[in-house]
Amino acid sequence: MVFIRNDKIFAKIWKIEKKDKYADLRISTSEKVEKDGNTSYINSNWFARAVGKAFNQLKDINEGDRVVITKAKLSNEPYEKNGEKRSAFKFVVLEFESKEGISEPENTNDSDSDENLPF
Repeated sequence: MVFIRNDKIFAKIWKIEKKDKYADLRISTSEKVEKDGNTSYINSNWFARAVGKAFNQLKDINEGDRVVITKAKLSNEPYEKNGEKRSAFKFVVLEFESKEGISEPENTNDSDSDENLPF
């Protein structure tokens, strides 16, 4: 398990599915890569779950908004199904803030659209 706090993970929220006490999210993030004087970006798409404070903060967030994730937990939890060992990756968002007033990296991940997502 990895616990992330006091960090800034810039993300765009593509989809929000609210439940009673949590919300399932589809988000994207970007990583800036500089090599041989050239700059490019690696875009990643994630299924995440917002719980606790992050779930409450969603009342002010809409699909398509950009946020900064400040606390999260990543885990790869083992389980067994039909006698076969498996694992499930979990990305749990604990806190975030609106992108408003936050300086962000150059790439805002505008190249992503619903048509370009792999799911």
